[in-house]
Amino acid sequence: MSTLQANLARLQIMKNKVLSVLRKGENFELKTELNSEYRERRKEAVRRVIANMTVGKDVSGLFTDVLKNMQTEDLEIKKLIYLYLINYAKTKPDLVILAINTFVRDTEDTNPLIRALAIRTMGCLQVPEVFDYLCDPLKNCLEDRSPYVRKTAVMCVAKLYELDPAVTEEYGFIDSVRKALTDSNAIVVSNAVTALGEMNEMDPTGSIWKLDSLIVKTLLNIMNDCSEWGQIAILESLTKYRPVSDTEA
Repeated sequence: MSTLQANLARLQIMKNKVLSVLRKGENFELKTELNSEYRERRKEAVRRVIANMTVGKDVSGLFTDVLKNMQTEDLEIKKLIYLYLINYAKTKPDLVILAINTFVRDTEDTNPLIRALAIRTMGCLQVPEVFDYLCDPLKNCLEDRSPYVRKTAVMCVAKLYELDPAVTEEYGFIDSVRKALTDSNAIVVSNAVTALGEMNEMDPTGSIWKLDSLIVKTLLNIMNDCSEWGQIAILESLTKYRPVSDTEA
């Protein structure tokens, strides 16, 4: 190795050491702010943590400090913390378990936005250790009084099926999604169509869901009340249906 190459190598090592020190210093500052007695300082610290995570910086060392801020009525902060948990769940599954009680409590919150956010996040964690705690809240959310929560819950079933089809079948979640096809809310119905379609693609036999004339009529009647995305999902599902007669067609 030439003298120039050796010097460049040493400079790179020094640069890495300096960056490491700076990162540690910033994380220490964030750790202090996350544990501040002042709510606004904690809120700003959570925002900075997510900003750092978004640009690829490692802020996993702040996991427990971020978790301490989960119990808040501030929907913005709750969303950011849930995003943080999803990002680091696979690398720190044992620590995610510490947040389970808050998740379960949030699925029973009076605010439907928080209930939906909690069940969606639990489904997105993709951590087997969470399964045992997810099933009861998911069952309740599938029958929630708010259509916003129900339409989120049916999509959560597809996420659960992706990781463990047997558990999804055992708890009757697939039947619950099939039942959601007759929901009074068009968005719930279109999400149920999407979820069933996704599970059908994952199922080797493709027998999770088969259209019949009654379901087709239901989907056609509700399609005008759906969003554009919902209409697309329904139309795609209808292309797989074969009428039994010319009259039906």
